[in-house]
Formats: sequence, C-alpha cells, structure tokens
Amino acid sequence: MPLSDESLQRPPPQPTKSNVDLRLSLVHGGASFLWRYDPSGPPKSLTRSEIVALTASLAGRPGSLLIGGAEPLERDDLPQLLDDLARQRPTNLGVYTVGRGLSKDTALRLRSAGVKRVHVPFHCARQDAHDWLVGQNGALKAAHRAIRACVEAEIPVTAEISLARPTVAHLAETILVLARLGVRTMHVRRLTADDVDGPTFVSLSPRLSLLGDSLEEAATVALERRVRLSLRDLPVCVAPRLRPLFAAADSELWVMADGSLRSRNASGQGCAACPERPQCAGVPSDYAARFGWEEFSEHEPGPRAQSIERPAETAAGENSVERMVFDWRGPHRVRCEACGDAAADAVKLQQPYEPTRRVRARLVQAARYRPSRLRLVGTDLFAHPQAALLIYDAVRLFAHVEVAGEASALVDWSDLDLRRLKDLRRIDVALYGPDAATHDAHCGIPGAFSAMLRGVANICAKTAIPVGAYAVLHDARLVSAFAEAWASGRLPGEPRFRLSAQGASLDELIDCARALPQGPSKAALVAVLPSCLCAEAGLEVGGPNTALGSQEHLVCGKRTAYEPKSSDPVGAFEICNEGAGTCAWSSCPGIAVGWQSVARAKRWNLSH
Repeated sequence: MPLSDESLQRPPPQPTKSNVDLRLSLVHGGASFLWRYDPSGPPKSLTRSEIVALTASLAGRPGSLLIGGAEPLERDDLPQLLDDLARQRPTNLGVYTVGRGLSKDTALRLRSAGVKRVHVPFHCARQDAHDWLVGQNGALKAAHRAIRACVEAEIPVTAEISLARPTVAHLAETILVLARLGVRTMHVRRLTADDVDGPTFVSLSPRLSLLGDSLEEAATVALERRVRLSLRDLPVCVAPRLRPLFAAADSELWVMADGSLRSRNASGQGCAACPERPQCAGVPSDYAARFGWEEFSEHEPGPRAQSIERPAETAAGENSVERMVFDWRGPHRVRCEACGDAAADAVKLQQPYEPTRRVRARLVQAARYRPSRLRLVGTDLFAHPQAALLIYDAVRLFAHVEVAGEASALVDWSDLDLRRLKDLRRIDVALYGPDAATHDAHCGIPGAFSAMLRGVANICAKTAIPVGAYAVLHDARLVSAFAEAWASGRLPGEPRFRLSAQGASLDELIDCARALPQGPSKAALVAVLPSCLCAEAGLEVGGPNTALGSQEHLVCGKRTAYEPKSSDPVGAFEICNEGAGTCAWSSCPGIAVGWQSVARAKRWNLSH
C-alpha cells in the first residue's frame, strides 16, 4: 500500500499520560542507550535503593517506566527490583535489554513480575551489519532469540532501531523481518552525541537530508504490515510526508540522577518551515555542530520540496533586510559568563572554533538577503584564527560591514590584513575596565588591555577605519573611572556605555550621571538610562536615540528577530511599565535588561 499525501498530512500525535516513556538508566551515565558492546564494561550501576528512590521522586508525574541503560537481566537483584518498581509504577512497566540469555522461561518470569513490554535493539536484519555495528559477534542471533521468547510468552516487544550510515539502506528490509517475527511496535531513532564518541559519531551518522527516501520506503512496509512505526530524535523536515509518524519531542523523557527529567531531543532552532515544538524540536545541535546546517536550508526539488524554504532571488528585493547581525564562534576566552557568548552545550565545546568553510557558507547565504548593513558581533569573533580573512570575505559580500567584540586579537593583524579591510566601516572594541588591571582581571585574558590598545593604534595609524569603544557596565562603580580615562585620552573613540544583562541599580547610575561634569561621558551614560528617571533627577534628556531598531539574524537558514547578545555594543532594553505609547520621551531607550530602579518601583506602586 503506497503512501499518500492526504493520509500523511495529519498532525503528529501528542504525548499523553499513557504514552510518555520515563526512561530510567540503571547505571550512572545520563541519557544514553546501551546499543553497542563495550569491552570495558558498563558504568557503575545504581543500587536498588537508589533506583527505588529515583522512582519515588517521580510521584505525580505522568508516564510509564522503562528501565535500561545496562543489561537488567544480569542484575542479581532483578526480581526484587521489579517487584519494587511494579508496586510504585505498575502501568506499562518496560525493560530494555539486548536479549542475551532471554529465554521463554525468563520472559514468563518477567511477565509474572509485572513487566508489560520488552524493548530490544535490532539495528539491521543483516547479521554482518548488525554485529559489526554492535561490536559483538552473535548479537543479532541473541536479539532474534529474545524476540521469539517474548512473543511466545505473550509479552509485547518494541524494536529499537538506530539509524547508522551503513544500515539506512536496509531499513525497510529490517522492518519487514521484525514484522514477520511478531514485533508490532518499532522505534527508529537517530544516534546522538551522547551515545557515541566524537569520531564514531561522525562516521556512523547518516546525512539527515538523505534519509527521506529510506524512511518513506520503511513507512510503506510498516503500513502494509500494520506495524506501529515511530520516528524519534529527528527533525520533521527530513521526511515531511511522514509527519504523523514523528514522535513528539516530550514523548520520551530520561530520569537523571538528581530526579529531574530530560529530553534527549533538546530544543534547537528550526528550519524555515519548522512546525516547532511539540511537533518538532528543530535542528539537532549535536548534528549541526559537526555537519553544519546548510542541508536544512537548501531547496530540494521533488515531493519533499515543501520541507525547506529558500529565499527567492527577486528583482524587487522583497527578501532584503535593513540590518542583519552575523557572528561566528572563535576560541572561548572571556571569563565573565555575562560578558561572553560561550556555547552552552558540550557538543560545541568539543570544537574550539567554527570551521572557516562553514562560516563562509553562512556568509554567502546571508548575502542572498542583501542587508544594507551587516553587523559582525561576537565576544570571541576576533579570536578566530582566520578572523581577518572572514571579515575580508564579509567586506567583499556586503556594502556596509561593522565589527564589534573583545579586541585583544587585533594586535596580530598584519599590514596585508589591514590593506584588505580598508573598506570596513567601523570597529568597536569592548572595554571591561578603564585600565589594564581591571580590564584583564574581568575578562580573564592577561595582557588583553595592552594588546587591544596596540592593535587599535596600528589600525588608526595605517587605515582610515573608524574605531570606537564601549564600556560594559555591571554596576556604577567604574563609571567615573571610565569617564576620566576617556577625558584624558587613554581610551579609544568617543565615550559609549553598554549595560550588561547582569546589572544592578539604575538609581546608582543616575547618581553617577548627576556627578559627572557636562561632556561626552555624561551624555553617553544618559543615553542608556530611562529618560523619565533622568528628567526626575534634573538631567538633560532628549538626545538622539541610540537604538538601531529591528534587526535580524539567520539561524539554520531561517530569518529570525535578533536579541542583542552580551557582546553587542547596543544593549537589550525592555519597555517601561507605563508602556511605549505613554512615554513622553521619543529618545527613551527603555529599561536595560537586568537592571532595576527602586524609585521607579515606588512610583509605579503609588500610581496603582
């Protein structure tokens, strides 16, 4: 029975209390599968009391318990453990096992102990491929025997199929063999970086953009054999016609050692046509970190063309944008978490910086939108080994390019680099302190202040590129020192302040602004403060609004609104409590994110 577009355009089923799996690992190790034989043995096992305590912490949470993460059948206390778990969460209790030693008698004992289902890894119907993937001879035969034993004992079996590059072509054959064995439920899932080490992950992971045909062929076989097929840990765009078969991102949760629940499919940015959660968790971050995201933004002809949207090249320029923000990941160096743009997930931390080829591909894609101004913003942007060449690529692609970030790496730019970048419109350097001691201590880079000044002096002496600076403030303590340093010429550019998202009191900044003498530093500080507070304090307001207006950036090829990051000279602001419509000052930036005012809170409470 072939697949039809009409039958497969229904939305995917949403997780309910009855079909959410709470996967409890019996070993220390997190959300990883026991899918491959490890000669060194599994991690340290949890004790029976620890497992019972973890299960008790799930009281009140919906879902059915599925234990695994190691070989449960090899535990000496398995009968007692199953008895405890069956009393705590009897509904649809499951066991994940590779099947070694699972006979019909063992299956009958499991059923009598309260086990309602057994999950068995079965990656390929071809013995040489399955045994090679698992890393153990005879693994497929053991899985066959285990499935037959459970079918004879009338225990429902779920086959866990991991997609690997050598076995994807045999997926439909594998589902057919499992259906003949009596398996009625099958989970096809993507291997993640939690399951294998980095080099193995790269060699085994199939390219997601090439999975569509294999998945559709497998779904056809499953439909003909009346098998319940579930696709997990995959973005919907790899096979959009199979949308009803994609499991919701929250339909499988892992019980961590502290009792918290975690989804393996962490939320990521979606492609241009992503339906977003709960239907799709977006582009897998571990996959994109190693293979890039270009395949999720390419327009493919044929029946799956609807999955990805590619910007059309139109003469009218309807896809052009006014301002676009772009960055790339360099070696993480700035110590302050509030000032840095460090990648949060461990996948990105395994690569010290983003490959140059990937950055250039993203620059070409951004050029399709023809932004009138491109802002390169990133704390570690200048620290990339090929930063000068990448900025040169941007200058050749875009008419107006500005750069901002931590700038100690500028000292390494050669005369050739400077000649190439002569058309760069502006460079802004971040200041974390008014002198070398405070700057270097805050950012955690010895000699950063001196290197930044030498780099700026070299640029000013050999090019006509305007160089500015912005002081990042966490509180009001360094305001006067910054103002004095700018007034004496020790800092480059005109005074400019950026309020960190990890801030303090706006009232203290108001007091500092009142104490400053008239001049550029005072005007720069007032420019980032709420105009109403400044007016109440007797400060002169009404200067030009320093906000840049709406900006966009590309994430996985998708145009999304840009929120200023910590390294951006333009800070993030929120609308005042009274609302933008009632603000009497057109130049008011709003309230800086992470800052608060006691005076404003009192006035707001009195007015209500």
